[in-house]
Amino acid sequence: MENKRQIIHVDMDAFFAQIEQRDNPGYKNKPLIVGGPVNRGVISSASYEARAYGLHSGMPLYKAKKLCPRGIYVPVNMEKYLFESRIIRNIFYQFTPLVEPIGCDEAFLDVTGCEKLFGKVFDIAKKIKGAIYEKTNLISSAGIGSNKFFAKLASNLGKPNGLTVLENTPEIMSRIKMLPVSAIWGIGRSTEESLNKMGIKSMGDLASMPLEILKMKFKETGEFIYKMANGIDNRSVMPPSDPKSIGREITLSKDTSDISDLRIIILRLIQKIVINLGREKCKGRTITVKIRFSDFTGTSSRITISKYTDNIFDIFKIVLSLIQKIDLVRKKVRMIGISVSGLKKYSLIEYGLFEKDDKKDSISKTMYEINSRYGNNKIFVAESINEINE
Repeated sequence: MENKRQIIHVDMDAFFAQIEQRDNPGYKNKPLIVGGPVNRGVISSASYEARAYGLHSGMPLYKAKKLCPRGIYVPVNMEKYLFESRIIRNIFYQFTPLVEPIGCDEAFLDVTGCEKLFGKVFDIAKKIKGAIYEKTNLISSAGIGSNKFFAKLASNLGKPNGLTVLENTPEIMSRIKMLPVSAIWGIGRSTEESLNKMGIKSMGDLASMPLEILKMKFKETGEFIYKMANGIDNRSVMPPSDPKSIGREITLSKDTSDISDLRIIILRLIQKIVINLGREKCKGRTITVKIRFSDFTGTSSRITISKYTDNIFDIFKIVLSLIQKIDLVRKKVRMIGISVSGLKKYSLIEYGLFEKDDKKDSISKTMYEINSRYGNNKIFVAESINEINE
């Protein structure tokens, strides 16, 4: 007889905000909002003290400042958060190879059959939470269930710093069906509003609605949420495949068409991309630039080169050549994004007989190694650079 699946969902509580509160004692127990730029961007993470004011991820910062004018607003430091995320992910792999990361702050773990090595599933989840706190001084919530739906719902119900088990029993299902439909992972505000207009407010309402009606209204999503409301979830925990692209984007604190300002911003973004290429042991051939202007219109441009690269200087020159094709005279830039795609692992790239790394490649690799060993942002290419020679 096949063993019942044992799924753990681990979610870092207010991840970005929690890291900032850990690193800055003056932020502890205060409403802290991570996002930016202020009055132009959205909330990336809000501490639980800030959530008491009605703040949540995705909320425009101008609205957040009205609701919580005395909150502490800090910019996103994604490289720092990713550094912590990698430490946490390595902890997951100590218990099972079946890890499915969801963003940088949560993951599903299939620990079916791991009891002989690490004890009962509750003890495994407890060990994972303990290891995370020991390595990072950060708290997490964990949920345990026989499928991903129950595990995710359990971790949400136990926040913050919880450890909750949900079994697929008639008693538990009767309680679950009293929860609002928004408790189902994947139901956003617009879907919730549409369901409410149909008279569907609780998970029980959704579970009893004829499937065909939901499929007519929401197509594939209708079948998915129907199954979730009935506790049916046969999805496997899927370890990630190799990345298809690596990129970074930023909303500027002030609209600009000054190419000198843009060069500095571009160089910073590319450095972050190169560090992540090194971490994934990949090079790419397609470089894409995406621009959003002050009037919220946008454009993009890309080029595919003949040789795979992770070289910061080569990518910088290509991005500048793409930027030059964009009209910056009549419009100012509000957001800029850069990505490298068409990726291939170092081990799969075929080199010519006489090819070897040049000095620029060595500089890029040295940057990656230093930042990986001692933490991100320890070394940068000079931002005052005006010309990058061949």
